[in-house]
Amino acid sequence: MIYVCALVKTKPGMLSRALDFYRVLVPKVLADEPGCLEYVPTIDFDLGLPNQNKDPDMIFVAERWKTIEDFKLHLNMPHSIEFRSRIQPCLAENITVKITHDAI
Repeated sequence: MIYVCALVKTKPGMLSRALDFYRVLVPKVLADEPGCLEYVPTIDFDLGLPNQNKDPDMIFVAERWKTIEDFKLHLNMPHSIEFRSRIQPCLAENITVKITHDAI
């Protein structure tokens, strides 16, 4: 199993628009990509903890894939390519990813 954590830093005031693009993308990923087990864009939930790292302009996407091949296919799907093109004007920086697999 592969876990992908994508950090999507948006320009100030662009978070809502970026989430609109995810509202279109997520159903396509879940319906058209059988290797995807989970694809969930999330935003900060403020618990008021002193050690909580909050960013009002950040989307954290939690993904789970059956295999690395499934994730690679996802990157080249037409809906993924279109999404990256559409969301680009909303981004303050490039989307960064952390890709991991089961350790134990």
